[in-house]
Amino acid sequence: MKIKTWTWVLAIALFGTLIYLPSLRFQYTLDDGIYSHFNRVTVKGLEEWQEVFKYGSMNFIEISPTNTGIYRPFTLLTFALENELVGKFDPGISHGINLLLYFILLVILGFFFQDLLSKKKFPWWFAALILLLYAVHPLHVEVVASAKSRDTLLSAVFAFGAIWIWWRKEGNLKPLQWVLVLGLYFLSLISKEESIPLIALVGLIAYFFLGKKPLQAVFAALPFAGTAALYLLIRGIILDKTATVYDSYINSIMYLADGSERIATNFEIYLQYVKLLFFPHPLSWDYSFSQLNVQQFSSPIVWLSIAFFGALIYLAILGFKNRSLLSFGLILYFATFSIFANLVPALTIGSNLGERFMFVPSLAFALLIVYLLYLLGEKFLPKQTYLLPLIVLLPVLLGFTWKTMDRTKVWESNLTITRADVISAPKSWRTHTFYAEELRRIAGELKKENPDSARVLFTEARKEYESMFGILGKDLPVSQYLGTYAEVLINLGDSAQAIAVLEENIKKNPKAFYPLFQMGRFAFERNEFEEAESYYLQALQSDSPNMGPLYRNLGLTYSRQSKREQAVVALEKSLEYWDDPNIRNALGFIYSELGQTEKAAQYLTTEGTNSPEEVLFVKAVLKGNESLGKSDFRAALAEYQKIEPIYDQVDGEIKFPTFYAAYAKSLMETGDTISAKTNFLRAANEMNSTDPVVFTNLGTIAFMKEKNFSQAEQYYQKAIDLGHTDKFNAYSNLGITQLAQRKEAQAAASFEKALEYGTSRQVLGNLYLLYQSLGNPEKANFYREKLAVSN
Repeated sequence: MKIKTWTWVLAIALFGTLIYLPSLRFQYTLDDGIYSHFNRVTVKGLEEWQEVFKYGSMNFIEISPTNTGIYRPFTLLTFALENELVGKFDPGISHGINLLLYFILLVILGFFFQDLLSKKKFPWWFAALILLLYAVHPLHVEVVASAKSRDTLLSAVFAFGAIWIWWRKEGNLKPLQWVLVLGLYFLSLISKEESIPLIALVGLIAYFFLGKKPLQAVFAALPFAGTAALYLLIRGIILDKTATVYDSYINSIMYLADGSERIATNFEIYLQYVKLLFFPHPLSWDYSFSQLNVQQFSSPIVWLSIAFFGALIYLAILGFKNRSLLSFGLILYFATFSIFANLVPALTIGSNLGERFMFVPSLAFALLIVYLLYLLGEKFLPKQTYLLPLIVLLPVLLGFTWKTMDRTKVWESNLTITRADVISAPKSWRTHTFYAEELRRIAGELKKENPDSARVLFTEARKEYESMFGILGKDLPVSQYLGTYAEVLINLGDSAQAIAVLEENIKKNPKAFYPLFQMGRFAFERNEFEEAESYYLQALQSDSPNMGPLYRNLGLTYSRQSKREQAVVALEKSLEYWDDPNIRNALGFIYSELGQTEKAAQYLTTEGTNSPEEVLFVKAVLKGNESLGKSDFRAALAEYQKIEPIYDQVDGEIKFPTFYAAYAKSLMETGDTISAKTNFLRAANEMNSTDPVVFTNLGTIAFMKEKNFSQAEQYYQKAIDLGHTDKFNAYSNLGITQLAQRKEAQAAASFEKALEYGTSRQVLGNLYLLYQSLGNPEKANFYREKLAVSN
């Protein structure tokens, strides 16, 4: 029965595309963002489209951009154009473009293989079965269902389109036709460079189907080779020569293998690819360390692979002279796979194994399988040759179709793909890490509205991080994930473990912002403000600091140390990056403490407050501090008494950390010494005040009211240690308490220290009497003379 080519080609292409139809509702996943929403050029549409041709394609990503690795400007241009036309990146549109490209590719391949195989008098169903087997193969899911893999699809469409046009003219093209063919091939290269091996397909067609001699076949491929050379020249000029982050065993175990180990490991990986072509299960988007391991020649699997591929090479050579289709298919497989084969160290790819790498080689696989079944059909059912291939392939095609549809489902979101693949690739550090990262992200979004569900996800994320650390060991070449692991521990309330992880993170990466910031926060919560200040200042010098929260926390730390002027500078700096009402309020409170009422009122308003208590708090702080600044202690006391019962309720410890000191001052000045002492002690002990005035007042109460001279001495000494600005009075007070305890030598030393900052008749008189008592007439006479002069 004669069937028109276009009917079966379109039918198979449509069927092969429709099984991916659910992907239209999928989100962006995994690396999709490097071409779309995380790309600083494509997010602007066509505004800076020329940039994609001037630099490497990894130069525009948000995280760790680098002008090395890949040069795929046309793919980036299509994403920029998509964004320009749609208005924003829409995953449904991106996935729709992939389906359209896959459909176009299947159509091209269908017509191409029908034209090619009819040259050798094969029936139409031969090409149809090849196309159908290729269209439904589960190894294609990663390419079709991932928006980022548009690069692979574009490259294949342009390359096979070019070769098909070349084939239809049997290599005898006119100049304009050559421009079209080589132009299409060049587009394939600047979409993705993996079409370079398809140069071999041109030579193979010339030899096996056009009857060219080997040297003539090589010459037939030269225009394509010249185009590839031009691409490589441009790529070499544009890209930097430095090593990339992919040069590590965490991406390819080849960096752990040396000499014979490299060869043995390669053969084990080659066999894994063949296994996936025949039996595509389980499938994973990643096969990183240690899903695959370095192999040695003592492994039976390695020798099995050597024997298997040795036999294939033998068959390819055996059939080369008589131009057999078996030889053509085998050489095509080897050629198209060669770019991923890690043949030499300089050509090591940044991945152990990738299902996407089989996208073109699987075409040779489909051809070989159908051809072998065709030969068996010719031998056993010569009158109905198609029957045996159909009987054998029907369950395979049904199984592959089901597997493709089932595998496509897991690409719906980052959560579905990472959750599925920690099961299919349980030894890969990357599958565990990405699953943990996605769990952490979702839990972070849920924790306010649904803390119980968030905790479940954080707990699961912790387990996945720990699985990853167990795989990578103590060296941990991906220390950036220590920070996110610490975030999970913090959310689970395991502060001790979180601090240990953060310290390890700082040790491995002293310039990392997150661990420095969090260590500062932990120190602040422990009331170790100097330590917190140190961490925050280090964080200012870190890589990519988040300036808004950082300056806010630094300002609050200064505030708790009574460094009010520095606190103002830091908080105002924070507002430059982050206009947060809480920062404005903090500034208002500090300005109020400094007595700058107008400034305080500018920042400290009741707008946006959440409760009557907060309104009352803000108003009382403004009035109380204003009155305290005017020495109207009774008015200040009246306002502070309004604050005391709601202080904890409105997070007063953060907003007005010096409240107890100010409240105590107003109490002391209005005669309530007992209550004043209580609140000064709360300022010292609960708020960990570093204000020397607090301890000076405690010393005064202990000395004057309680006659506890030893306690008074300790308070006055603390005020000096904290940097009391009035050094003369500070040392004078210390000397008086020591004198009251008959510590005459110490008192004399304190009074003499006071004289370095000022003088008074009382101090001079005390020194005269002290040195007389100590039996030092020379110094006693010295201070007597000073005392006389002071008259």
